[in-house]
Amino acid sequence: MFTEPLRPLNRKTSLGPEVIEFAETMLGVELLPWQKWWLLHALELLPGGGFRYRVLVTLVARQSGKTTLIKILALAFMYLGRVRLVLGLAQSLDIAKESWSGAVEMAEGDPELRAEIDDVRKANGQEELRLCNGARYRIAAATRKAGRGLSVDLLIVDEVREHRDWASWGAVSKTTMARPNALTVAISNAGDDESVVLNQLRDTALAGTDPSIFLAEWSAEEGCELDDREAWAQANPGLGYTITEQALASALATDPPAVFRTECLCQKVDQLDGAIDLGAWKACRDASMTLDLSTQRPILCADVAPDGGHVTLVAAAEKDGVVRVGVVQAWSSTEDARRDLPALRDELDPLAGAWLPNGPAAALAPLFRAWGWIEIKGAAVSEACQGFADLVRARRVRHSGDPLLDAHVAGASKYHQGDGWRFVRKGAGHVDAAYSAAGATYIALTLPEEEASPWFGVV
Repeated sequence: MFTEPLRPLNRKTSLGPEVIEFAETMLGVELLPWQKWWLLHALELLPGGGFRYRVLVTLVARQSGKTTLIKILALAFMYLGRVRLVLGLAQSLDIAKESWSGAVEMAEGDPELRAEIDDVRKANGQEELRLCNGARYRIAAATRKAGRGLSVDLLIVDEVREHRDWASWGAVSKTTMARPNALTVAISNAGDDESVVLNQLRDTALAGTDPSIFLAEWSAEEGCELDDREAWAQANPGLGYTITEQALASALATDPPAVFRTECLCQKVDQLDGAIDLGAWKACRDASMTLDLSTQRPILCADVAPDGGHVTLVAAAEKDGVVRVGVVQAWSSTEDARRDLPALRDELDPLAGAWLPNGPAAALAPLFRAWGWIEIKGAAVSEACQGFADLVRARRVRHSGDPLLDAHVAGASKYHQGDGWRFVRKGAGHVDAAYSAAGATYIALTLPEEEASPWFGVV
């Protein structure tokens, strides 16, 4: 996806060709096709000669060559006399220094460019490349004090997805306000719901409400399978140059689904450490699915949120290796649940019931123990959570798209314990519906066969 140019792009309408020529003739770098495309489009000029854009939002998968692009852009603007000050910003000074050091090495590696260097300061926190024409390249860490007191012509904000609040962006973005032809390059791969700055910039660019924002995004089509190699190519314009299919295949085999989607498919996810692959969860949705609890005997599982402010009862059933899950009822307090659960249990006559005694559901322990409901505890909790996530990924779960269950599944992240994990409870919002679904599924799959007579009707 990209912002369309106003007119055909060439040497008269874009600074891109001049920067490409500088890279090839002065630095001896053969740019990748996507890098050339980006320079041509992002550096579009208005009829008066000024840049069309002030903010360049760029999303591309990891290891595609964006760091090389940043270094070349900074050096070209300095040596071509386009800037007084370049400021490189990253989450830490060490990361910002990596790009800066690479640019310095490039400049020092060419005799003509080296001759135009006035000074290189490498003291920690004082890094600066200064040319004889007065152009400077400095770096900073992304803090609320970043760039204050400076007037910047080219601001490079690397990994903008890591900006979880507006403090740093609010400070550093104002450094370009006094420069009439300044550029801000916000470059990154995709993030999650907490990537507030990146998400806002992208949304504004897509809406087209601010003509000064440029968007270029290489990402896989939403909802694609993780192993779709055409999707890999969509998000990785460096494929075949800086990265191989084998490298992506290895990442797929070792990364959690959410990490692979953001890092390698450049797709936004709800949580980077999400417990359940939300792309797979969406693919498991079947809007026509119903669990007719008036004629079928379900497996039930109940769970309670840590603050006691939410309780969910979920039903599950397994047939031919596929588990169907659905929310039976939810309550905003344990008192309300305690009042309604006995009648529900009598009405539904479940094959089995379950709960998690070591969690907040202990508030309802007298009911569950009196009924002989199965206690999911110890290692079985991790088995239930991990097993549910694995079944979702394998598309062996069906659900109707209930908003409550969708929300709790999306909010479920991993709490690692030894070699396994379970869903995070503290500080993660309500995930009791996800726990209930995982628990009901676990019992549906592990209940002894003699206890689980078929109860499926039309589903």
